[in-house]
Amino acid sequence: MIPRGSLAFVAAVLATAPVVRAQQPPLTDSTRRDSLPAVLIGKVTDSLGIGLAGAELTLFHSDKVHTITGDSGDFRIAGLPPGTNVFNVRRLGFEPASFTALLKSGKTHRATLKLSATAHELPTVAVADTAIKSHWLDMFDRRRATNPGVFFNRADIERKSARMGTDIVRNVPGIRLIPVRGGSGNKVTMTRGAGARPCYPQMFYHNTPYSGDLDDFIAEDIEALEVYVGVSEIPPELDKGGRGICGAIVVWTRDPKKRP
Repeated sequence: MIPRGSLAFVAAVLATAPVVRAQQPPLTDSTRRDSLPAVLIGKVTDSLGIGLAGAELTLFHSDKVHTITGDSGDFRIAGLPPGTNVFNVRRLGFEPASFTALLKSGKTHRATLKLSATAHELPTVAVADTAIKSHWLDMFDRRRATNPGVFFNRADIERKSARMGTDIVRNVPGIRLIPVRGGSGNKVTMTRGAGARPCYPQMFYHNTPYSGDLDDFIAEDIEALEVYVGVSEIPPELDKGGRGICGAIVVWTRDPKKRP
């Protein structure tokens, strides 16, 4: 019991007492573990279980995840956010498909993704005898003879003892290689003078725009390579849409008749 005369004194003490606010709990090891990135290792196959090389995997609604399967259809994607992830898988000759994976923080998961073959009826094409004289690298040879840029043929690539695609262009003036997180190769940038914004060149696969990186290709699979550092070097046919690309790299893969 508090004497009536003391109530005013107690009220004054409470009014001047400091306010103590609840503090956020410190970040624990458990909280950190819940936010660690996940890893997905797997294989893309056909309906018979045979591995499919060259299948393209991307993460739905994200341009940061992109990989190409190897010779046996295998792939490895690191740095994935924990939780539900939707992957899109595409390969020429097969129906595109989407797969959902529930990934746990800091864990490595394995998956086998199957694609169904598809057949498209092609229009009839008349082939003249002159087509026999044409070579699939005629455009590469023509641009090497008439355009500025840096060009590598198969002999040049072999002399470099290159392992990955970026090993071929490593010493090209104006090229800078930036390591990709997770150790999955390098990303090519092109410098255009001090203070200029970095240029990320547009990739082309046999003259077709390609959304991946140069290290999606191993050097053994490349027959020829065109490198254009700067707008002034880019052939007009590579920028038909007028997007104003700042640089370009064109990959020509091995001729099946010449590949060992």
